[in-house]
Amino acid sequence: MRKKFFIVLTIVWMGVIFYMSNQSASISSMHSGNTINIISKLPLIGNIMDYLTSINIGEFIVRKCAHMTSYCILAILLFMSVYENDIKKTVIISFLGTFLYACSDEFHQLFIYGRSGEFRDVMIDSTGGIIGLLLIIFIVKYKQINKKIEK
Repeated sequence: MRKKFFIVLTIVWMGVIFYMSNQSASISSMHSGNTINIISKLPLIGNIMDYLTSINIGEFIVRKCAHMTSYCILAILLFMSVYENDIKKTVIISFLGTFLYACSDEFHQLFIYGRSGEFRDVMIDSTGGIIGLLLIIFIVKYKQINKKIEK
């Protein structure tokens, strides 16, 4: 039952990524601008974001962080959908799934007005996937160690 739940969440998350990628460049920029406005109101971080925006890299950073975060979540969901007992096999399958979805997402963006498919974004997405997998491996290993200690 738990596995089915994560499979459904994975499919839903892939749909969210597809939906966001299906938006034109102007709508995507508007979302990034709204995020920058929110971040700019935070103490300390806001000052840094204001500076980054003033030198025209604030939107770039927000967009690439969104890529990494989206694919970090996707990799974790894929891991949870596939995981049995073999961590190594699960990591490979999860990473391949994340990488291939990133490739298909960038290909999809070639057909969206004002957007482009970038290999650089596939690498950024894959990096987010690796971060997600490292996090989930840490959690799984931590739980395994705690189970051994309790016995």
